[in-house]
Amino acid sequence: MNILRDTIDHPAAWRGADIQSKDDITVRFEPKHLQEIDVAVRAASQAGHTLDTLQNAHFPLDATAALLAQVRETLRDGAGIVVLSGIDVQRYTQAEIEMIYWGLGTYLGTGVSQSVLGDRLGHVKDFTRTDPHARAYRNNQELTPHTDQSDIVGLMCLRTARSGGMSIATSAIAVHNALVERFPEYLEPLHLGFHYHRRGEQLPGEDPVTPYRVPVFSWHDGHLSCRYVRSYIETAARESGGPLSKLETEALNCLERLTYELAFGFSLAPGDIYLINNYTVLHARTAFENWPEPERSRHLLRLWLVADGWRPLDPRLDAARHGISAQPGKTPSFERAFGQGRIATR
Repeated sequence: MNILRDTIDHPAAWRGADIQSKDDITVRFEPKHLQEIDVAVRAASQAGHTLDTLQNAHFPLDATAALLAQVRETLRDGAGIVVLSGIDVQRYTQAEIEMIYWGLGTYLGTGVSQSVLGDRLGHVKDFTRTDPHARAYRNNQELTPHTDQSDIVGLMCLRTARSGGMSIATSAIAVHNALVERFPEYLEPLHLGFHYHRRGEQLPGEDPVTPYRVPVFSWHDGHLSCRYVRSYIETAARESGGPLSKLETEALNCLERLTYELAFGFSLAPGDIYLINNYTVLHARTAFENWPEPERSRHLLRLWLVADGWRPLDPRLDAARHGISAQPGKTPSFERAFGQGRIATR
C-alpha cells in the first residue's frame, strides 16, 4: 500500500470557496456550435439512427469537436469539472435531446451501462411511486458525496424540481490535502480501503461483498484517485459480520465532513450539461420536491463514459470503471432493513 502523505498542488485541488459562481466552471456553446449540433441531430434522425446505433462518425462536428477536446482536457488534467451551457431543450423532442447528448458524449468517451437494466443513458427521475426501493438516482432523496463507476460522469438537465435538487461538487484532491494537513491519522484506513456491497448487481457466481478492499484514495503512478460510496461500505460491513472499527468510522465521518466543508453548490438549468472527472470530483445532490404535474417533474439524463488514456488506476478501481453489467429480469432496486432505516443505492 502506497500512502500519499504530501499535499498536491494541482488545478484539481480547488476548494468550493475558490469558485464564485457556476459561471466560473461554465463553457458556453456559441451560435456556430449550436448550428453544427442542430445539423448533426437532424441528419442522424433522418438516417434512422438510435442511441444503439449512433457513433461518433454519425455525428460530425468540426468547430464543436475542438471545443469538446478542450473540455476533455479540463476534465482529465485540469479542474475536473465543467458545465456546458446553451442548448435550448425546448427546441427539440426528448428523443432528439437524448441523441444530442449521446452524440456530444462520443467526443469524450464511450457510454457504458449504469444499472442491471443495461441503460447507457440513465434517466434521473423520481420512480418511487412504482419502485419504492429504487436506487438513489431514481428517487428524490438526498444523495451524499460519492463517486460512480466510470471515468467521466455527465448529467444533462431537462427539467428542474419545484424545490431542491441542488448539485454539490467537491474536489477529492482538496479533501486529501486537508487530511494530510489536519487529519493524517485517517490516511492509512482510507488508503487501505473497505469491502463493498454489490447491492444485487453482482454477476451470477459472484459474492454480494467484494472479497478485496477498495481504496477510498489510491496513489498510483503519480495520480491520486478516489472511489467512495459510503452506503456500499456500511452495508458490506453489516452483512459480512465484520463491523467497521472505531478508527475506520472516524475516518469516514471526517471524510464526509470535509466533502461538505470544501464543497461548491450550484443549480442546473434546463440545457446545462454537468461533467466531472469521476476520480477527482465527488458529487452529491440535495433532496427535492417535484411539481404536482408529472409532466413537469425533475428530469436529468445521465452518462457514464469510459475514456481511453484517461489515467493510471489501482487495479481495484480499474475493475469498477466499466459500468454495471446488464442482467435481464433484474431492476436497479435494493432494500436492506437495519433497525428502522433503509439503505438506498446511488
